[in-house]
Amino acid sequence: MTKRVLLLSGTSEGPPLARALLEAGFAVRATVTRAEACASLFGPLAGAVTVAARGFTEEGLTDFLARGEADVVLDATHPFAVRITRTAHAVCRRLGVPFVRYERPDWEPPPETCQLGSFAEAAALLPSLGTRVLLTIGAKQLKHFAPWQDRLVLIARILPCVESLQQALAAGFTPDRLLCLRPPFAEEFDRAVLREDRAAVLVTKASGREGGVVEKVLAARDLGLEVVMIRRPEPADIPCVGTLGAAVRACREKTGGG
Repeated sequence: MTKRVLLLSGTSEGPPLARALLEAGFAVRATVTRAEACASLFGPLAGAVTVAARGFTEEGLTDFLARGEADVVLDATHPFAVRITRTAHAVCRRLGVPFVRYERPDWEPPPETCQLGSFAEAAALLPSLGTRVLLTIGAKQLKHFAPWQDRLVLIARILPCVESLQQALAAGFTPDRLLCLRPPFAEEFDRAVLREDRAAVLVTKASGREGGVVEKVLAARDLGLEVVMIRRPEPADIPCVGTLGAAVRACREKTGGG
């Protein structure tokens, strides 16, 4: 009998994980956080993978798994999305459903990089670093920087989707201060953007090599900018794997085969 995987996606690794699982003989149902990601991420897999835009609450995931909808849960959500990871792990443990956490490896930035533990810390530090800032932290976190709109030139690079735009506007960013672009970006492109915007400071987060952080940080350092990186939240005490192959093997082992 074909084993079914609930793939909690939302990052660029979602589609490669889904392909690897399909090749291993699993049936895959994936979830993403934004409706447009169904097509932008999983469009090439249409028909092979069932994809839905939904965010599970503890109650919703409990109901889903209690109905026997999945034989294993593969959590491949963003390293900063700790709430859903902890929720999914707790629900699976309670119901006895196998759980696998995939997390993209972290990347150690150059030693001169200013690494902070929160977006609020970064916002408080900004005025001492420079007056023109490029924020590449996701639209949801722009609210922390709203108080500086009148004193600093803040430019935010966000995803080209309605939800991100709404969050940025709510944080006080006007359309002329927004770059709505979809990754991945080459280092040369990041360098051109930073130069065009005359940025003095780059604020980013530890999203890992797959998240494009390497290119933007190296581009910023090459131009002599100050770089502020938000460290990942303290990981939950949950074992994780860091490669696609290891994720598939873990799903096999926990379900008795694909």
